[in-house]
Amino acid sequence: MSSSSNTKPKRISSTKTKKNTTKTTNTKTKKSTTTQKKPTTTTKKTKTITKSVKEKTADAAVQNNSGDNGVKKALVNIEQFGNQTFARAPFSQYYDNWLNDLRQVVTDFETGLNVKVDRSFTKKCEQAFLNIQTALTEQHVKESALSKVKKDLQKVNQDLEKIDADYTSKKHELHNKQNTGTQKLIPQMKTLESDMAIQEKVKFGFFQFSAKKEAAKKLEQTKQDLKAVQTQIEVVVQNFAVEQSKLHDEYIAKKQDLSAKSDTLSKEVEHLEVDTSIKARKEICTSLINAINELVKRQTTKASK
Repeated sequence: MSSSSNTKPKRISSTKTKKNTTKTTNTKTKKSTTTQKKPTTTTKKTKTITKSVKEKTADAAVQNNSGDNGVKKALVNIEQFGNQTFARAPFSQYYDNWLNDLRQVVTDFETGLNVKVDRSFTKKCEQAFLNIQTALTEQHVKESALSKVKKDLQKVNQDLEKIDADYTSKKHELHNKQNTGTQKLIPQMKTLESDMAIQEKVKFGFFQFSAKKEAAKKLEQTKQDLKAVQTQIEVVVQNFAVEQSKLHDEYIAKKQDLSAKSDTLSKEVEHLEVDTSIKARKEICTSLINAINELVKRQTTKASK
């Protein structure tokens, strides 16, 4: 009896030990399981943070890309404005629209994405627009004189046509005057020449002495009269030559003077009908392009610090 009662407690102890072991094992397993779940939560948080960073980076890239596109667009547009030419004179009729459109390009750039203008940029833009406004105003004043220059040129050309017509008319009158003078004298000369021939025939013919003497006397007078008429004809011809030379010299002098004025006015008209504002307009656009590039450079440098 005693021996069997001693054996039973030992078995109970073994069972308890197993139970305790099982509990301990289960507790450890649960703790281990609980411990393994924590990395899963951390991984989710890490993924969420990584995704947020990527989204922000992507947004920043989009903004930067949009800003770059805005800068490129502004630079291209301003360059096009600098190379723009106008159709016909007066070119000042295009100035206001051109300047307003250029201002709008700069305004669009200033209000674009990822662009923050500073005082230096604003000051350079204001100075550039002030310079072009002054240049365009001066050009407009020059163009306002175009109508007057054209009228002066028209009058000079009319005067040239008039002196041509006057010279032709006066030259014709002079020829008529010469013809009138010579036409009166030439018949006299022919008559005297005829008389002289008859008188010479009598003088040297077989006529009575008295007839020959009378013929000789008349012949001498006829020769004198003929010489006088010939002298008058020569005077008329010489006077014509002198008057013709004087008329021609006066005509040439007037024509040269008017031609010089016409050439000067024509060149002035050609100058005014050429768009000389293109140089000033190109300079302002170059200034604006430089201002934008310098602004972007300052921003990039500032952002990298």
